[in-house]
Amino acid sequence: MSNRENMQSAAPPDAIEREGNLPSLTALRAFVSAANNRSFSRAAEELGITQGGVSRAVRSIEEATGTQLFERTGHGLVLTESGAAYLEEVSTILSELGAATLRLSTYNRTSETLNIATLPSLGGRWLAPRLVRFLKQNPTIEISVTGRNGQFDLEGSGLDAAIHYGSEAWPGSMSERIMDEVLVPMCSPTLLKRGTPPDARMLMDLTLIQHLHRPTAWREWFKEVGIDHSHPNTGPRFEQYQMGIEAANSGLGAILMPPFMVMEELQSGRLVPLHSVAIPSPWRYYFVYPKSKRSKPAVQKLRTWLRGEARRTEEQTLQLLRPGNAPGHK
Repeated sequence: MSNRENMQSAAPPDAIEREGNLPSLTALRAFVSAANNRSFSRAAEELGITQGGVSRAVRSIEEATGTQLFERTGHGLVLTESGAAYLEEVSTILSELGAATLRLSTYNRTSETLNIATLPSLGGRWLAPRLVRFLKQNPTIEISVTGRNGQFDLEGSGLDAAIHYGSEAWPGSMSERIMDEVLVPMCSPTLLKRGTPPDARMLMDLTLIQHLHRPTAWREWFKEVGIDHSHPNTGPRFEQYQMGIEAANSGLGAILMPPFMVMEELQSGRLVPLHSVAIPSPWRYYFVYPKSKRSKPAVQKLRTWLRGEARRTEEQTLQLLRPGNAPGHK
């Protein structure tokens, strides 16, 4: 049985539960300091109060709970089993309280903090290259971006928002569609015969690079465009878009991608589209944030900016896919 379980099982029925009976912050800090220093006198020096003050603070917790926290020995203070378990929990709570207070102190300052999560591939291929525009428009915002896959407890994560891929539903959060997804097959121009314009029929002779988590994507795409491919699910599989993109760049085969993920490669000609019509995917990208964050100015600024960037991206995709516009079509 752990220290924490022992303390909980040994706690008297009327152990501190109600808000009015909670130990003071001063008493808790005195207890933690005394436990860490194994001495009331050293704790008093650390906290800048008297030794008697530390002793009274610790005794107030013991009397309120009916639980002894220390054994006094000739070699100093020794935590009881219950005291050790209490120290573990109280230390964590004080640390979290300090972090929460720090966040509160910066919440409404001129410098705003914004902590967001996004899919690693979307963050690296689409969001990061565009963030310079957001930060130029909002120089007082300090942004932190982490990679997350799938849904998670957004409210309890400490994050302000997330860019989510899939369906709209995200329990307990506000959700807004920012961008649809369209898919276009593409490959390295080294796989094309010289002088032959790119064409979707070329896919019949090319290796099809597969996405591990979207195993039916090629089959659905071929069905949508009316091409009968006998083995649309055959080909090397990669878990991350970035891996598949590098494989396509190297000439391994054709890849089915949202154009905005490879805009730089398409514009430079390192990849060429094999079909000029963008086929809609059943999935979309959403901006989601906890209801508790909806009035945070930085969240709303990012929300507005993302909508604008999504429109810009859709316009770039349409322009790039117009016949004759892509480098590989010229």
